[in-house]
Amino acid sequence: MAKTRSTMLARSPDQQQLRTARLRFLEGEPLPPALVPGFVARSWERSRQAGLLPWQPPRYEAGLPARNVRQSPADRLLYQCVHEEMEQLWSAFGGPDWAIFCANPEGVVLHARQSPGCQDTVLRHITPGRRLAESDIGTTAPGCVLNEGAEAIVRGNQHYLAEFEHIFCLSLPLMGIEGQVIGALDMTGRGQRDASLLLEQARIAALSAETRLLSTLRHCHLLRVHHDPRWLSSPLAGVLAFEEDGRLRAASSRARRMLGLPDAGPVRSWRIESLFGTAPSRQRRQLMHPRRPAQRMALADGSHLWIQHARPPQRASSVASAMTQITALAADVPAQTAPAPADTLRHQSLLAIAHALRAHGGNMVATARHLGISRTTLYAKLAQLRRAGLL
Repeated sequence: MAKTRSTMLARSPDQQQLRTARLRFLEGEPLPPALVPGFVARSWERSRQAGLLPWQPPRYEAGLPARNVRQSPADRLLYQCVHEEMEQLWSAFGGPDWAIFCANPEGVVLHARQSPGCQDTVLRHITPGRRLAESDIGTTAPGCVLNEGAEAIVRGNQHYLAEFEHIFCLSLPLMGIEGQVIGALDMTGRGQRDASLLLEQARIAALSAETRLLSTLRHCHLLRVHHDPRWLSSPLAGVLAFEEDGRLRAASSRARRMLGLPDAGPVRSWRIESLFGTAPSRQRRQLMHPRRPAQRMALADGSHLWIQHARPPQRASSVASAMTQITALAADVPAQTAPAPADTLRHQSLLAIAHALRAHGGNMVATARHLGISRTTLYAKLAQLRRAGLL
């Protein structure tokens, strides 16, 4: 009978060398050069500093908060942006010996897909609410991603704990509006799979989730950018979010690379004039007009980008209808299809405003921008909140 890939992986000379090196590393010996990638070596060091021993069982429950998974707005938003992409990945690569999940920056699993008949002791613990932090379970791909902010593949005995020596895991960072890591998307399993193919598809899923996240900026013009116009409607396109005065509010990771912007951090110091200063002013103005065809824009370095207006700022027909959508989003349920009574709708709208205000630390400008209303309207709503005893 032919050996499975996981069996051959565990018995290969490299895996045996890793097992021996890991034990010697625990005793203080340095790792042999080029035996493991740099991010794995740094993760082993962090695992050792956390007091983990290679032969101990993983501590899945350590430090779990006593709260509902996806209770925080940030966790809900991350889940809503990546959920559809995870379903597509599971449809293509799911199986009895595989799991696909996303985790927040603390390593808490927000959503996971695995076969109900899965018998693997490692995969069965990947469930929503579990914390898979590096300090609890040692070196894994999602732990490396959350600590280093770059995609990672960890195979067999590259894991710090011996219990994971039959596991292959691949993770990518999920990027936030300010270019920060807001989570990890992971594919973990055992058996024979083409790692490069998995990585390619996972990258597309992560880019799609990031695009969906930027689309929540309701008050901004969204522009798609790419060097090849054929990819403007695909997840491979970069996304720019401009405020109506031409100031850049956010840029996706691909758009940052295409325009030479910093990999992380705010981008509000850039304006459309500074990004496309070599283009005629008339052409720059047309970028903010809906229903314009894609335009070819020259960059300062002599290269060119194709830019397409994807969506204008979204304004609700009324504050009440906007608050109904936000309340439904916060409750993680579909919006009501039947009209709600006026008093209930008003109460829900006020609750949504109070929730948004708390989420932004009392910042009136950020809250008004998030809700898509003016500050004057927000102040009026705050007075209603006080009268209703909700603030």
